[in-house]
Amino acid sequence: MVEQRSAGMDGARTDRSLPERRRRWVAALWLLGALAALSLTLALARARGAPPAVERSETLLAAVTRETLAQRVTGPGRLVPRHLRWLTATHRARVEQLLVQPGDRLEAHGRVAILANPEMDLALLEARRELAAARIQVEGTRRQLDTAREALELSLTAAHEQARAAHHDEQRLKGLQLEGLASRSELEQAESRSSELEARERLLAQQAVALESRRTRELTPGQALVASLEQIVGHRQRQLAELSFESGAPGVVQSVHVEPGQWVEAGVVLAKVIISDEVSAELSIDELDARQVQVGQPALISLGSSRLSGQVARIDPMASQGTVVVEVTLEQVEGGLRADQRVSGEIEVRSYPDALSVRAPLQVTRAGHYTLFKLVGSSELLAVDVELVPASADRVLVKSGLVEGDQVVISDLERFKTFERLALR
Repeated sequence: MVEQRSAGMDGARTDRSLPERRRRWVAALWLLGALAALSLTLALARARGAPPAVERSETLLAAVTRETLAQRVTGPGRLVPRHLRWLTATHRARVEQLLVQPGDRLEAHGRVAILANPEMDLALLEARRELAAARIQVEGTRRQLDTAREALELSLTAAHEQARAAHHDEQRLKGLQLEGLASRSELEQAESRSSELEARERLLAQQAVALESRRTRELTPGQALVASLEQIVGHRQRQLAELSFESGAPGVVQSVHVEPGQWVEAGVVLAKVIISDEVSAELSIDELDARQVQVGQPALISLGSSRLSGQVARIDPMASQGTVVVEVTLEQVEGGLRADQRVSGEIEVRSYPDALSVRAPLQVTRAGHYTLFKLVGSSELLAVDVELVPASADRVLVKSGLVEGDQVVISDLERFKTFERLALR
């Protein structure tokens, strides 16, 4: 009995201890979860309180200074000849021979290429044939008129002699009649013959005048046709002469754009000749920066280690692909400059006599507001909003946000842009 009672009590104890153990385990798990949450909260609090650290070797600091600052706009470009002559084909023709290569120096009448066009040769022959036919026709008309004029002159001369003789007979008979040696009828016949011959002489003289007028009327159209055809022949000859292509001015061949055997149309560029050694620079300036550029502003052209000063001479009225072409004339020229050499240029658009400036941070490309990290103390960086305006290739104008003596980071810290503070170590 006793054994049975003790066994029953042990079973009851075992049954009651299971729920208690579960409760203990649950309480322990809740306690561990609370401790983990508390640890995480403390870690986050520490993380928020301690700013990210950046190595001092990764940062490049620059100080804000006050100085006279020139605002410049920059752009790449190339050298171009000041005086360039384009040699273009005046007629459709085939390139028979090229006589020059790039770099060759030409005289004013130096030949560049020889062209040929069989149709132009045929046109010249046809014009000469028509001219010869017109000349033959004019000569034939002239010979006919000369023959008629000679015959009329002979008749007029004979009539004049006959009229003079008749007039002499008339005067002689008048004298004889007064002496009673000639009859009245003989005198009348002499007077009638004299009048007739005088009238015939006057008629022939009128015919001679009319013949001269007719000569002018008949020869003028033919002569005009001959003159016109002579002009056509001369034009055809000049066209053929132009196929032996000349430079027209002394210079240096810059480029040749055709090959022997190639057919070219009128207006096609055969070659380009640099007339003088003077060069200027054409800069491609950003279309927004170009609004500040004006003719006459000073400029500095960089060509390798050389620095050439100049002035803005021309601004292209149109923008192309986001840039505006600005031509700069060089005030000084060095030897060895060549067309199409790559250069870079700066144009001074404004001068600030007492301005705050700093070295240009990497992210500053246009005027506007930027977030920079300013050095506070010796080991802390503070994000500040700064208004900057690019002034030159390596400096920017500080409009607001910084004062003289401030030091800011100008290297790339883009990965920390969401933080207001950084630790410098």
